[in-house]
Amino acid sequence: MTANKQVRAVLLAALMVFSVFAGSIAFTGTAAAAASSPDVTTTPVDKGPSATVAVDVTDDTSGDSPGLHAWIDVNGDGYYNASEPSASDTSYTGGDTVSITGISVYSNISAGTYNVSAVETGSFAVGTQEDVHDTVEITAANPADFNSATHFDDGTPKVEVAFDEAVTVNEMNVTDGETNLSQSVSVSSGQVNVTLSQVYTDDLEVTYNVTDTSGNTATATEDVTFAPIYVANESNNTAYQGSNVAVVASAVDTDVEVEGADDDNNYQFSGSTGPNSQVFVFDTDGKTLDTYQFTVGGAQKAQVDVRDLGLELTVDDLNITTKDGIEGSVSANAGDRTVDIVALDDDGDEVEDTETTVTLNGQGEADFNLSSVDAGEYTIEATDAFTGVTLESDTVTVSKAKDSTGDFASSVINEQVGDVAEITVTLDGTDTGTVTIGDYSLGYSANVTVEDDNDDGEVVLLFNSYAPKKTSSFDVDDSDDEYTVEDITTDIPSGETLDAGDYDLEVATGGEADNVATLVLEDRSTDSVATWTAPTGADLTETEDVYDAIENENLTQTDSLANGDVVVTQVSATGLEGAFDASNFDALSGTQFNLTVEQTNPGPNRDAKVLGINSSSATIIADGDNDTYFIVYDLDDVSASRTDYYDNTSTLYEVEDDDAFNATFTVLEDGDLAEDDESASDEFEVVTPELELDQDEFAVGNAAEQSISGTATVAPGTELTIRVTSDGDTQPRFLKTASVYVQADGTFSSAFDFSEQNLNDTFEVTASVDSGTADDATADGIVGEAMETTTAAETTTTEESTETTTTEESTEEPTETATATEEPTEEATEETTESSTPGFGVVVALVALVAAALLAVRRDN
Repeated sequence: MTANKQVRAVLLAALMVFSVFAGSIAFTGTAAAAASSPDVTTTPVDKGPSATVAVDVTDDTSGDSPGLHAWIDVNGDGYYNASEPSASDTSYTGGDTVSITGISVYSNISAGTYNVSAVETGSFAVGTQEDVHDTVEITAANPADFNSATHFDDGTPKVEVAFDEAVTVNEMNVTDGETNLSQSVSVSSGQVNVTLSQVYTDDLEVTYNVTDTSGNTATATEDVTFAPIYVANESNNTAYQGSNVAVVASAVDTDVEVEGADDDNNYQFSGSTGPNSQVFVFDTDGKTLDTYQFTVGGAQKAQVDVRDLGLELTVDDLNITTKDGIEGSVSANAGDRTVDIVALDDDGDEVEDTETTVTLNGQGEADFNLSSVDAGEYTIEATDAFTGVTLESDTVTVSKAKDSTGDFASSVINEQVGDVAEITVTLDGTDTGTVTIGDYSLGYSANVTVEDDNDDGEVVLLFNSYAPKKTSSFDVDDSDDEYTVEDITTDIPSGETLDAGDYDLEVATGGEADNVATLVLEDRSTDSVATWTAPTGADLTETEDVYDAIENENLTQTDSLANGDVVVTQVSATGLEGAFDASNFDALSGTQFNLTVEQTNPGPNRDAKVLGINSSSATIIADGDNDTYFIVYDLDDVSASRTDYYDNTSTLYEVEDDDAFNATFTVLEDGDLAEDDESASDEFEVVTPELELDQDEFAVGNAAEQSISGTATVAPGTELTIRVTSDGDTQPRFLKTASVYVQADGTFSSAFDFSEQNLNDTFEVTASVDSGTADDATADGIVGEAMETTTAAETTTTEESTETTTTEESTEEPTETATATEEPTEEATEETTESSTPGFGVVVALVALVAAALLAVRRDN
């Protein structure tokens, strides 16, 4: 081995030894730095301008402190990125737990759950990998929520204001609605207290501007609860039932247990003061009169005795006018107390300018007098100012003073669905009023202004329930009056009627309601059909014509009528008035109802005749006030078809003698007036128009008041002419006439004067109709000797005839016209009668016998 090689070998050996030594030194040196045990101490965190995250991290290696770093790993990759918020601490002592604070929550970070990564390194830079991580929940920005505000006095009058999280107070004022009453504001352990100069019994409000730890600001005004009674650890107090008790703990968010003391009072409640509050409010309203014990935080003890204040309120008069004030009195079981009085409207709101305050005297009594209010219904509220105990009176009804008022003539107006309601409104001190029909809850309301232009003090408003959605459904009964439909609010489809039910009515004058009534709409009905007859040519065009004819017996109900006479079909049905008012018979026929007059005896192999009843062939008379409708037609003017329904394009037929018919009126289910078909009907027969005299030969006396009579099938009220004409060899010749009317029972008669006629005069009687097709009736007659009646009476009764007959007598002398009237007849208790026989009398017969005897004697001689 050369010297160089030896030197090289020595050097290599030395290097190997040094390498081994250096490696052992490295293995026995300090351990590598690292972070562990991360604990995020702020979670959840609301987003906000100053929102930050804090995390506790442990340095596992003592003796070194290269730097602890933490960041919100927004993208969750475990590596630090430049866009991710971070914070560091390089001043810690190795081996300790270090709090890294102030990791900002950037505004572009969405709400959600994120890793908070931590690493210990001396060279923290983009791309640094985490050692460990914990999680944090980031929520949307949410300002502090208001929990409560309680006014109480624990020796210092104050208002405690509690929020659901710790806040910084920017501004906070307690006011009575106008004046700031705050003296100072303090914040401790999240609890906010506003100091006042005194206890206030008025309603207070707190207006605040606060910021939470994330920098979110909350601004609002909230009501303050007044707790006049205060208890704390080992303290007792007395409260009147209805007042609030402030139970004050020594710390915030403290549990509170409440229990009734008496054995028969099983009241128990578990609650707490709530976060950031030391006050638990115990409301004694409705609680049993008893002692209540409080356990606060499991250790503190307090109790309160609940007593009855005995507050009473009396209103002197519950019915007053707008000119009157509201007077009354209040009392309680304790004197020298302040009581606030105010009127409440029917919505429970305080009425402006009615507030007053009274102080109870030593007897616990005080009177009050509130100012007058508008017309309406009110209650009076009395509040004991210190305890807050409140009492409300019975309803006070205030009517408008009599300078102007409206009312209804009837408090209940009854009609049927489809009819026209007559709503009579009376007005006093004004010509104008507004009528409201219905309300929103009924699905229909209308406001109509009426004006009394004829100054009679009333307006009759007509309301057609058949078409309530149209403004044309309103009218006034007197054309001198006026009306204006202000509005109609309804969901009723067009063409439908109002439903049956009770509809409120209200009348207002001067913008204030005066009085109310009720419109009762009942279900309509189809009741009956009746047939009447009147003489041929009877003029029946108006309601008055019909009723006058009935009264005079010129229109009679029947089931048999003469061909050619007038037929009146009477329909009795409710709920049709509005339809007839809004439309006409032809338009309503087939859509709302049908009137069918159909033959019932068509004979074999023939279809029944159906009469064509319409406005061309008939007169329609509507009497809606009485729910009665008359259809008037002349059988001579009506044609018929042998079809299911009258068809004027088919072969037409006349009404014939002996035809029988059924008249049926049907309200159709397909219309707006009935859910199912409703029908009523009547039958009648058509007979031959005939006159008949009662005798084939009338034997009359030669005296006045000789009766000629007969019967007829034509309508009662038909005018007849009776002619009595001499015939044969009767001399002198004569003619007597009389006008008579067929009576309700179908009879007719007239009295004639035959006192100027001779015995055995003969004559002919003819009865004929003045209008119509009935054939004349004839009979013979003869004049005989009048029966003489002698009457002696101690007492008499007189009967006066109601009929007058006009008789014309024709002889060889000039014709004279006389009126024969039935004279009073005297009836006696004793009566003797001497009579003669028509033809040859007894005296004449005796004279003839004597003459015959003398003639016989003469011949014998």
